[in-house]
Amino acid sequence: MDDAHAPLRVRKEHYLEAIYSLGDGVTLSRLARALSVKPSSALKVVRELEAEGLVTYGGRKGLRLTEAGRRRVEELNQRHKTLEEFFLLIGVAPEEAFREAEKLEHVISPEVVLRIEKLNEALKKMRGVLAGDEGV
Repeated sequence: MDDAHAPLRVRKEHYLEAIYSLGDGVTLSRLARALSVKPSSALKVVRELEAEGLVTYGGRKGLRLTEAGRRRVEELNQRHKTLEEFFLLIGVAPEEAFREAEKLEHVISPEVVLRIEKLNEALKKMRGVLAGDEGV
């Protein structure tokens, strides 16, 4: 997806994350409250997510993530974890690390996340070596 569509994609991803955290069967009104939007606005985005095969909406049965929707949220969660870990490893305060990871998880490419995961592993090994050197 190109950068012109990034804000829409980010908004949809926030909806997916909210449905995931609120749980299957969440009502449209509860989702709207959680996201601080009107139910009519929430319904519009939900219908788009449904058309993309990421959620199902059954009125009184509520909202459910499809397998594809669940995978998308799990990928976002993994991106967030990787980014937050990186920021913590380089000395960013925990609250700021969380906020920055939250912003970047929606726009960073999978390839860059893989590189950051490798970097995190290297930084953890270096930290272990340095910690071992302190006792010498």
